[in-house]
Amino acid sequence: MKLFLSAFLLFSFFIHPFCQSNTWATSPVKSIEIYFDFGKHELLSDADSVLSSLLKYCQPKEEYLVKITAHTDSIGTVANNEALSRRRANAVIAYLKNKGVQESAITVSTFGETKPAAPNASDSGRQMNRRATVEVFKSQPVGTIEGTVLNEKTGEPILANVVLHTKDNRDTLKTDEKGYFKKTYLVGTIVGIDAYAKCFFMKSDMVKAEKEAKIVKLPLKPAVTGEAMDIDKLYFVGNEAVLLEKSKPELPKILQFLQLNPEMKIEIAGHVNHPNLPNVSETSWEYKLSVARAKLVHDYLLENGIPQGRINYKGYGNWEMRFPHARSEEQMALNRRVEIRILEGNCE
Repeated sequence: MKLFLSAFLLFSFFIHPFCQSNTWATSPVKSIEIYFDFGKHELLSDADSVLSSLLKYCQPKEEYLVKITAHTDSIGTVANNEALSRRRANAVIAYLKNKGVQESAITVSTFGETKPAAPNASDSGRQMNRRATVEVFKSQPVGTIEGTVLNEKTGEPILANVVLHTKDNRDTLKTDEKGYFKKTYLVGTIVGIDAYAKCFFMKSDMVKAEKEAKIVKLPLKPAVTGEAMDIDKLYFVGNEAVLLEKSKPELPKILQFLQLNPEMKIEIAGHVNHPNLPNVSETSWEYKLSVARAKLVHDYLLENGIPQGRINYKGYGNWEMRFPHARSEEQMALNRRVEIRILEGNCE
């Protein structure tokens, strides 16, 4: 019975009717404990000052949830202690209602003697177990991130795997027949989105969850023989073949692309920014740098299980700069890139 009651109260805690478009914070904004005399459920004189500290978090026009957890020591029968913990919880409820807290905002879990805070072998331990914990939770607004994965050339929807990741969580969804996906997050959460589909280059985006639905489109470029794609956000230490820390998460994306297309063979092509100058020679440090940056990606893929026969690497120095006379940092960044070039595949 106690297990059923606890499960019911926990369930009601998460579906509280105040916030159908919100969710509850996982940590309370305020948490207190009050203690009781042996065998008693009446509030002690000092309980008023402790409980009153909660009231500023329970204003009538605010959305809040009060969670009461009541306990006893181990003296007496299990049934009597369960009943005593319920009476202690009811005493707290009566106090809060008298102070204007809405009863519909209160949930209760009673555990009798089953969840001691301290050993019951001593008087001090038993006193710590004669307690009720009262926590106030605030609601947090949630918003949806939804999007569509499309064929960049035809505009048709794609069945794709979509990875949504925050600093704390990572979820993988599959798009439906319309290429659509949807996920709910707390407002303000920064969410990275990576889309993968067989025979297409991967695509990434980053958005912030807002109260209004955030809608994104992810057009994927077909990965057919002769096509190429820049590896986005692959940034290196200046004049070195050393990845910046923020770029290291980009390498697993390339790995996943190749794992999804097991018959594909690619070239990793490295380029440097060296504008307004003739093409460098193969003995120059600029050319060697372009080779070393491509090799870094190549070696990562080899180390993570991609067969040598599927990948090679090549440096192009400044021979294929997008902006031979680059002036802005954006243009120079596009010059110093690493590409994936499809040499052979089964996606024609």
